[in-house]
Amino acid sequence: MANLVKGPSRSLYKEFNPTAYFSYQPGRKSFQQGYLGITNNVSIVGFLHIRNPANQPLYAKRIQICFLGTEFIQLQETGPKVLTYSTSSICNIIIELWKSPNDDYYEIHDMDLPFEIPLPLDLPSSISLDKERGKIQYSLRAIISKKPNIKLFRGSTKIIQCAYTVDRYTLPPLPLPEPKKWTKESPIKRGIGYEISLNNSVFGPRYPIVVRLKLTFYDSRVSLEDIVVGLKEYTFMGAQSDSKNKSKYIGRKIVRGKQITMSSDSQYSQFTTDIKFSIPEDCIGKLSWSNEGFNIKVTHKVKIKVKFGLFSKYNIDLATPVKILNMLNVEEEAYLAAEILHQQDISRYSEPEILSNNTNTPPPTYEPDWFANQTSLPDYSSI
Repeated sequence: MANLVKGPSRSLYKEFNPTAYFSYQPGRKSFQQGYLGITNNVSIVGFLHIRNPANQPLYAKRIQICFLGTEFIQLQETGPKVLTYSTSSICNIIIELWKSPNDDYYEIHDMDLPFEIPLPLDLPSSISLDKERGKIQYSLRAIISKKPNIKLFRGSTKIIQCAYTVDRYTLPPLPLPEPKKWTKESPIKRGIGYEISLNNSVFGPRYPIVVRLKLTFYDSRVSLEDIVVGLKEYTFMGAQSDSKNKSKYIGRKIVRGKQITMSSDSQYSQFTTDIKFSIPEDCIGKLSWSNEGFNIKVTHKVKIKVKFGLFSKYNIDLATPVKILNMLNVEEEAYLAAEILHQQDISRYSEPEILSNNTNTPPPTYEPDWFANQTSLPDYSSI
């Protein structure tokens, strides 16, 4: 087990102790197995290592591993650094890793214990909002029931704890049959006609927000000043005695009217243009994924504004709710596609009798709705 040295950094431990620590499985960069939101089974897998000197062995009866999730909400601010929180437990999963063979204190010098903790599929993502006034936190904890040492004032429990980040994922969405669309009725009477559409209602890394605008100028005196496509984030943090609701722009994409060439193919001046807002490249503020906990809620809207200078009565101001979600990167998506093909091969060539006698842990399974009739993932690189 000497090669299992890759694990969480010391900064993630509440108190680092070289005599007891966690590590990942060989070849892995994290504890993650599976992808919350996409795969049907997700686990934390790794090892707990105990390394005690020959002259200072650990005497223990039992070792448990625990995965905890908690939501914190600030109730009131009592000082610049003193916060009073309301807490809600999200999960508390406890698994017994080891037990003394004789139910008495057992001498331990070196021990390597593999663990696997299945996670609930509805866990919300880790989050920290407004200088930690609202947060969802998770931790991995080993609890060792050991022999107390009265002389050294050491109790009967030893705890090793490190922070763990829970990420939810989604695949890039398939194109909508009909995009979100706004049109103006009786455009000739009002001077400006428009047709504005949004390519989807779910966005994230590798799937940008794309707004298509078609403007028709029935009033020749009107000139376009600029077009603004913005992403706005709304956070709600509530508790029984208090609630905080805030909003902020995560980013804006601005196109000046002088940059756009008008078409004279028809009786009236008009143009069509696409404005692309990439996540997170065009985000100037800290972005939180759309999320919902017990008392924390993060939502987003796409805001579209078209300004016409002196003729402000023609200004266009639109907004629509969207979801901003964490999506697999290229490497993760390639791994996921390979797993899907592997499972298809297993189901295609394995006999039912053999499968029924197989006691090995099955590979991750996947939501059938994501991959119906597919042999590979769609190509989103051209978006």
